[in-house]
Amino acid sequence: MKKRLFLLLVAQLMLTAAWAGQPDSLRRERVKRLTVTEAGCDTLCIDTLRRIDPTDGNLIRLREGGGEGDMVLEVGGFGLKLGRTYMSKQLKNPPRFYFTIMSDIELGFTHLTGIDYGGYGVGERGFLDQRLGASFHFSFAPFNLGWDMNRKRSLSLRVGLDYTLENIRLTDNGITVGNDSDGRLIPVALEAPAAKSKIVYSYLGIPVRLHWVPVDRLGVSFVLHNDFLLGADAICKSPKQKHGLSGWRSYRLGLGASVAYYGLGLFVRYTPTPLFERGAGPECRTFSFGFDYSLSF
Repeated sequence: MKKRLFLLLVAQLMLTAAWAGQPDSLRRERVKRLTVTEAGCDTLCIDTLRRIDPTDGNLIRLREGGGEGDMVLEVGGFGLKLGRTYMSKQLKNPPRFYFTIMSDIELGFTHLTGIDYGGYGVGERGFLDQRLGASFHFSFAPFNLGWDMNRKRSLSLRVGLDYTLENIRLTDNGITVGNDSDGRLIPVALEAPAAKSKIVYSYLGIPVRLHWVPVDRLGVSFVLHNDFLLGADAICKSPKQKHGLSGWRSYRLGLGASVAYYGLGLFVRYTPTPLFERGAGPECRTFSFGFDYSLSF
């Protein structure tokens, strides 16, 4: 409906220009030959062709242009094509910002890599040995703000917040971890072996995620993690014990990647920043991997 009204307006403007440029005698002659006919159209349409034709079928004519939605307006033998241009097609999917909640969920395992017990005695070494299958990693993004970087919306940049929780299950259930008088992490023997002995720590992060969709429903992401420590605890169960720990770095930088189809896929995350402050614990870093789910694919 709007397209027809637009074409009618263009035709009327061109008709007015052509009419004004003619001699007075010729215009008077054309007025004599002008007849008004009633458009045989129902109330649901406007027949622009019928309104134009009575004026002069040879001077101005509006016909189909051959393409879908294209029309040609002919004035004095010259044709003006009216239709969808290349730019109008491109603007059907303009760049946009978008907002997601509860996305980029990671569930997997965390492994301490490159552990160096330099500075610890022989009897203290190995207290961070872990059971990998019981050492889990969990992370999710409460919200993200995204920006489509191209018109096809196949490349986007997302920035938001995420929460990360990591659990290191110790192999030796007869010990827990504590801090000595200097704040250094050390093993602490339990009176009796516990059913579980672990270290739990959490971060609030600002991830910067580059998301690429090479084909429909297949998503590839590269992530720069900026994590800030919320807290760390040593926990034992049966009997239950819990106490806070110090010695963690307050900030860590991480690199991640994921591949997902229909939002479900795999992720890896490596943290080149040491887990502990210098001199506060063994030299080590974290490597996490597992399943990833994203609501935006």
